[in-house]
Amino acid sequence: MRTGVALNPLDLVPYFKEHRVFAILSSLGLAGLYAEEGWATFVFWSRRSANEATLWIGMIALIVFGGYLLSFFYPPSRLNAAWKYPRAWGIFSRITALSLAIALATNVIAMMLLFFLADGNLIGAYHLLRDGYVYTLAGLIIFHGLLLYVRYLRYIYHSFGAPFPGKVIGASAGIAILILLIVGFIFAIDLRQLELAPLAEQGILGLHTYGRGLYLLTLLLGAYAWHFRWIADH
Repeated sequence: MRTGVALNPLDLVPYFKEHRVFAILSSLGLAGLYAEEGWATFVFWSRRSANEATLWIGMIALIVFGGYLLSFFYPPSRLNAAWKYPRAWGIFSRITALSLAIALATNVIAMMLLFFLADGNLIGAYHLLRDGYVYTLAGLIIFHGLLLYVRYLRYIYHSFGAPFPGKVIGASAGIAILILLIVGFIFAIDLRQLELAPLAEQGILGLHTYGRGLYLLTLLLGAYAWHFRWIADH
């Protein structure tokens, strides 16, 4: 531990270089989530041909994948030795703020393209607005939030020793509750929508709602398990 010495932001570079596999897999997983949303948009609301819709869905998935990769990898490259922060948290939070801004812009662009794919269908628009809001929260709070949490916790451990276990357990429990709330919200609305759908539409609608819900749950549980594996080492 260093004392009485100004914090050099470049000393934190090793922490930002870690967890690259998590960043890549998270970007790929979130791109898959939007690809499924694009498929559902085409099936339920779009008047475009299958070939045209496939191009739109592929473009949306690539934008989400590239945007999230950018949000994970670009901000750490902006670390500057001239930054003056009394504590490392200021540097971690500044980098994360830029990451969140890029991720938010990525989600907004993806949702705008999905609205175009839906051909202005108003029913599709409010479904997309709800789904996009949940996906954005998941990407920003869960994936980027967990990455910030793990990075900062590792810095604390290496610089000052093991943190108080109660705080770590409490924070992880809060994250678990948030994941349950996100997934519970999605499943509750989707199940209600499925109950109200005509019998002829319940098959394809059920495939979308259950498939999307289980896929999202798997992504969030995977991210949570990753974070738990790292904090368990400390």
